[in-house]
Amino acid sequence: MTANLENQETSALQWAAGWLTARLPDSWSVHLDAEDNLGATDGRLVIQSPSGSAWIAIEARRSLSPAEAGNLLPRLAQILRSMSGDSPVLIVAPWLSPRTQELLAGQGVNYLDQTGNALIKLINPAVYIETEGAARNPDPKERGAIRLRGPKVGRLIRTLVDVSPPYMLKDLADSTGLAPGYISRILDSLNEEAMIKRAPRGPVEFVDAPALLRRWAASYDVFGSNRATTYIAREGLEAIREALAMESRQGAQIAVTGSVAAALLSPVASPTLLLAYTPEPERLAQRLDLLPADEGANVGLLLPFDTIVWKRTRWDEGLQLAAASQVAVDCLTGNGRMPAEGEAILSWMGQDESLWRSDQLEVPGHW
Repeated sequence: MTANLENQETSALQWAAGWLTARLPDSWSVHLDAEDNLGATDGRLVIQSPSGSAWIAIEARRSLSPAEAGNLLPRLAQILRSMSGDSPVLIVAPWLSPRTQELLAGQGVNYLDQTGNALIKLINPAVYIETEGAARNPDPKERGAIRLRGPKVGRLIRTLVDVSPPYMLKDLADSTGLAPGYISRILDSLNEEAMIKRAPRGPVEFVDAPALLRRWAASYDVFGSNRATTYIAREGLEAIREALAMESRQGAQIAVTGSVAAALLSPVASPTLLLAYTPEPERLAQRLDLLPADEGANVGLLLPFDTIVWKRTRWDEGLQLAAASQVAVDCLTGNGRMPAEGEAILSWMGQDESLWRSDQLEVPGHW
């Protein structure tokens, strides 16, 4: 059994050497040194260029989850650097998920999988190779990650992002009104993807808010997950902003999102589309004298996917805005320059969490 595993690792290292050789100039060479590896990894690749040579420690894995990438590789890199002075590391595997790739790149670790996902950066000799392969595992052996789709998962993600940990599963269940078993399955999946940190049966101790919102955005759509109707405001956006502010002051349930809200948090450009959540889109459109339109619209009214959109709203320049996390995911999944606005909000959120994140969970009477 051990010999078979060693043969698989050697085969993977040889494949990596051949893959790299095919992408370097003809005057360069790459050879595998599986024996002289300091005992910390499976081997090393020696890269010879006309101007000199360098080596990169190589580690073969049959699989590497995001959690393993985040927790195990810093210790591996520390061992190598203590023995050889900050040597580069290359992880080779049959397939690496986009989240695993993100975590490896963030630690300065090179990677290569057999579907063609690769990031290899060396200083001397200078090498930079970045390619894209399969986004999904072509040969899944286990049940894949849970799809973060639907109102319930949106409510849970909003809660995880909006409230600073730690909190226990029961606290999340009480706050969201969701079944503990459902929450537990989602938390297990997010923990495996290194988007949260949670010990078995323990509290959620850390939430990677930007990564979690981007993960949610992969299966959420501001115009599809909510019931969206679009209109033309004949008097322009400024007049509609003033009208919405007045409606809100008079007690109407409205939460502005999208580009207008983004411009108040972290401006990228002047907004051309105003999006707002409302429980009565048709009635509000009549009150604002909006003209229904499929093309050229500058106002969109959204019937919310879940009542979580009314949680942790904030006031700015007379407008009631959706929570920063909601505005971020709405922009990330929008059109035009909205995704760039979403990224700008994520950057703003990272600068000072006290501006948007609550210290404790709310416990509503019902959902």
